Amino acid sequence: MSVATGFSVLDALNENSKRGIDTTPKARFRTKDISIHKIYSNARNFYPQEGIEEKAGEILTVGLIENLAVMYAPSEEGEYKLISGERRWRALKLLVERGYTEYELVTCQVRNPANSHEEKIELIIANSSRDKSVATLLREESELKEELRYMKENGMKIHGRDLSEGKLRDVIASMLHVSGTKIAQMETINNNLIPELKEEIEKDNIKFSTAYELSGMDEEKQKEALQKLKDSGNLSYKEIKEMKNEGSEKVSESDTEDEPDIPVEEFTSQLPDVEEYETPHPEGITSLCYSCKRYIECNVRTSTCTSCDQYINKTEAYKSQEERYSEEQDKIDRETKKKLQEIDDEKKMEILPSDRKRIEIEKAQEGLLGYVCGELCSKTQEDSYEKVCENCKLMNYVEQLKEAYERDYRK
Repeated sequence: MSVATGFSVLDALNENSKRGIDTTPKARFRTKDISIHKIYSNARNFYPQEGIEEKAGEILTVGLIENLAVMYAPSEEGEYKLISGERRWRALKLLVERGYTEYELVTCQVRNPANSHEEKIELIIANSSRDKSVATLLREESELKEELRYMKENGMKIHGRDLSEGKLRDVIASMLHVSGTKIAQMETINNNLIPELKEEIEKDNIKFSTAYELSGMDEEKQKEALQKLKDSGNLSYKEIKEMKNEGSEKVSESDTEDEPDIPVEEFTSQLPDVEEYETPHPEGITSLCYSCKRYIECNVRTSTCTSCDQYINKTEAYKSQEERYSEEQDKIDRETKKKLQEIDDEKKMEILPSDRKRIEIEKAQEGLLGYVCGELCSKTQEDSYEKVCENCKLMNYVEQLKEAYERDYRK
């Protein structure tokens, strides 16, 4: 016996028959015209169903532009469970109730998710492009991560995709069409924000950037910010930044208490015996966190970190291919210059200092004698070479003068 919705024994066998269907992603998909009365809402859909009246008017004006996505899941509620398009489905029902019966049949894409986890993931992905509040964004990330984590831990695949490869955060980012940094910020808010502030996010009283700054504060500071929100009715990003700065710059009262007066004699007697006072030169610590690519998404960043196994230099990570090529060429040029300098130094070392000095002296003498000889000969070109040398009175260098004369004046 079947119920009014058309449920039968054959419908119950459908779950087993689906296992033989190829569910790998494709560009083509199966569609079917289904009565809106055979479709029922998905209880796992957490997205707000707003603007139904406006959506109905839109469909009445231009028709249904995008089809619904359903899965065959017979129950007492109907035959097909919605995966995507609940607002459109509700708008169509509204039109039919108002007498527009031509909108009763709707074209649907029939999906075949392998399990409830895959069903939930398809529902979230189908709604990933819509405009969402901060609260919806945070819940979307949280629920998607929960489903994917379960599938990964149990060795399950999503439409043939192996979840064991890569980071879960990157998978979530690709599915929601946002950056990995944005996902990290959402995780920080979901993990660290106190429940009372999450309630304020649900009421749209806190923006995303403000919520992220709040999540980096301790519980006491968050409660202080909550009270400020209740008192003023508003909590801006600037106010939270100022609160954080006050907390980091505040000095404890124990460090500023007035100390009792101590007599000079007693005070000096407490000093250690040292030969001479030396001015201290403390070294400051520049945290690795500030230059790390993962600074924003990291939940354990500190101002005193000096070593981290997850450190990635931000400057190096964001260098372009051209910059890397230029640096490599500069390195090659420096190494080549250094090698040539070494070769030149080796050649110089082959000549002993004493030999080098002798060569330099000989060159100096040749230059001087050539100059003297040239000057005298230019004045007394009629004279013989011997007379010139006699006038020079440099008889110790006769042989050098002869060579110079023959080279310069008898060619």
